[in-house]
Amino acid sequence: MRKTKLEIYHFWTSYEQSPIDMFLGKFGKNFSIRVQRNALEWGFYLITTKAKMVKGEPPDIMVCDIGEKMSEYVKAGELSDISHIWREEGFSGVFSDWLEKASSLNGKFYGVPSKCFTFAVWYLPNVFQKYKIEPPETWEEFLYLCEKFKRVGVPPLASSWWEVSLWFENILARVVGPRFYYRLMKGEESWTDPKVIDAYEIFRELRKYFLPSPFSYSARDSWMKLNNHEVAMQLQGDWVNGIWRHGYKYHPGKDFNYFLIPPLDKKIGQVMVVGGNLWVMPALAKHPEEAMTFLRYAGSKEAQMTLAEGGVGIVGRTDIPDECYDPISLKLIKDSRENEIVPQMESLLPPQVASVERLQQMQIFLHPKLSRRGIRKLASEV
Repeated sequence: MRKTKLEIYHFWTSYEQSPIDMFLGKFGKNFSIRVQRNALEWGFYLITTKAKMVKGEPPDIMVCDIGEKMSEYVKAGELSDISHIWREEGFSGVFSDWLEKASSLNGKFYGVPSKCFTFAVWYLPNVFQKYKIEPPETWEEFLYLCEKFKRVGVPPLASSWWEVSLWFENILARVVGPRFYYRLMKGEESWTDPKVIDAYEIFRELRKYFLPSPFSYSARDSWMKLNNHEVAMQLQGDWVNGIWRHGYKYHPGKDFNYFLIPPLDKKIGQVMVVGGNLWVMPALAKHPEEAMTFLRYAGSKEAQMTLAEGGVGIVGRTDIPDECYDPISLKLIKDSRENEIVPQMESLLPPQVASVERLQQMQIFLHPKLSRRGIRKLASEV
């Protein structure tokens, strides 16, 4: 019997690609569908898929971030409503509540969660051991260890332009708390609120601990600085767990580890920033039946167990057995269940607002002598 075809575009490349290949291979074999796989580096992926959508020649299945990125496509009429798949497959209730909500718009579902992720401060234990440093539990301890690394000539923090923004949104969430954070993203609170200005000031104070010119580095460049023992720490997504394990055969907890950015307000406590990716079917998919078969499978327990066991990180379903996960992913899942979580700013803010905020954020970061009044003026433009 001749196999039917399905064209898929995704952005998991290099050391992140093997779990996806395993998952796609299993799907193709189970359903006798020939999967044409296109794995593109993140930046090139965004450009390519956007261009294909504009030309009316989209793939059958592609990956999309939750929140505003998905909403943009939906509002343009470029994604298929797959509410019937959610209903028929009983997907409601098996994914994290926040992830299920982020897969829909105006009561209709447009994606099936592939994985979710969070952010942590990553480090190499042998570097910490060399200087007799322990992971911090408080913000004061974190600043102290930054100072200690700086005194011995080790740059405390590696960061690219993107990770600078990660620091701000993680600080913001811990300063204002989840409720205010959500209201701020919706435009129901002011960016000139004293708590927001506090967050900008705390964020700017970290500038002295970064490698010089962080905006000149890519995320990979900054991670390599950490991996090469040139810096002490890096705030990054949990996908680095897979890169270390698959690409370098490092042992989780022994060769690399993480700690969460400590709380900044005792009343608010710990808050974690999370994100997620969805499999979506463009409205003009050339093989819609095969695409819907894929989406049904992608959300199944079998498929998500395959991804978890392959080492993709944290998958969307909450009923995956613990033994499917590596120790780092399992610990991050535990952390996220025990603490408050909020989605990334870019998944909640309209693109034009996010662009203005990031520009003002950069100016605040680059100008250490800018007064509180000056920060408030910049923030008023968001």
